[in-house]
Amino acid sequence: MPRWCDCNQPMNLELHTVIFAKKIEVKNVPIFSCMSCSTYEVLKPVKAHLTEYLQTIELSLHDPYQVVIFSDIDEVASLFCDLYKRNVEMDLEKIGDVVEVYKEERINLLLDVYQCALQMNDEGWMSDTQRRLEQLSQFHLEEHLSEAG
Repeated sequence: MPRWCDCNQPMNLELHTVIFAKKIEVKNVPIFSCMSCSTYEVLKPVKAHLTEYLQTIELSLHDPYQVVIFSDIDEVASLFCDLYKRNVEMDLEKIGDVVEVYKEERINLLLDVYQCALQMNDEGWMSDTQRRLEQLSQFHLEEHLSEAG
């Protein structure tokens, strides 16, 4: 099922670079984009995390311009980044099943990582892995395809 823009054209699911306040370049942000009217919107599950992350960044006086790889800190963005690296076709008609299979594989991997962190009694690693698991388990692509633009 395609995602439709307000201009009644289908939107594409892509990874883009977002520039924030002309000082922070955030790469690998999953967005829906419309080729017809050049509208784009950040995928909802990552939008809240992206906004929260940008609010916590302190701009260094020594480095007024920062580059952030969002797929390194957001598990849903990482999932889409890995799919792009594997050259998976991002056709919204076909990608739903692929995303679900890959999401399950990633959750299983993270559960193994959590088990390792638990055995090592590494609270920070456990917390980070739990946050990543929550991001993936709460993400369902089909919920974001049917919404109006």
